[in-house]
Amino acid sequence: MKKLFVVLAILFIGILLAGCTSQQAAPATATPTPTPVPTVVATAVPTAEPTKEVVVVVVNKTPEATATATPAPVPTYTITFTQDLTIIPDGTAYIKAGTKVIWQNTDPYKPHTIQANDVITGQYFGSTNPIEIPYGGSYSVVFDKAGSYDYTTGPFQPQTEAKIVVTA
Repeated sequence: MKKLFVVLAILFIGILLAGCTSQQAAPATATPTPTPVPTVVATAVPTAEPTKEVVVVVVNKTPEATATATPAPVPTYTITFTQDLTIIPDGTAYIKAGTKVIWQNTDPYKPHTIQANDVITGQYFGSTNPIEIPYGGSYSVVFDKAGSYDYTTGPFQPQTEAKIVVTA
């Protein structure tokens, strides 16, 4: 029985040793490295030098010229001649006194004309004869008096009658 006991003891020790050697060793855990904390270093800021005051004395100086006020912009109203023989806007234009009316020709094929129907409108237009406006050109008049100003545009057949009504 002693032999059995010895055999069992050897077997037990053998199994015990076999179990210990067959296990893998646990990996070593890395120790975390602490993150460095930034350090604040105080830097001396130089102080500003005191400012020096300069006093200038002017004797017998003549006064400067006074500035003039900038005039207000002139309101404008544009009448456009197009290539399909239309006028935009057509008919009667209602404007306030002091407005600049601009006739603009965008018709690439022919010049257009405006012509005063009476002497008063002719004074504004500078003529009672037709005023020709070439392609890309324009003609402008500032209407400064209230009233109704009739004119004719061309080269339409029949010519188109139009009117500028100026209110105070």
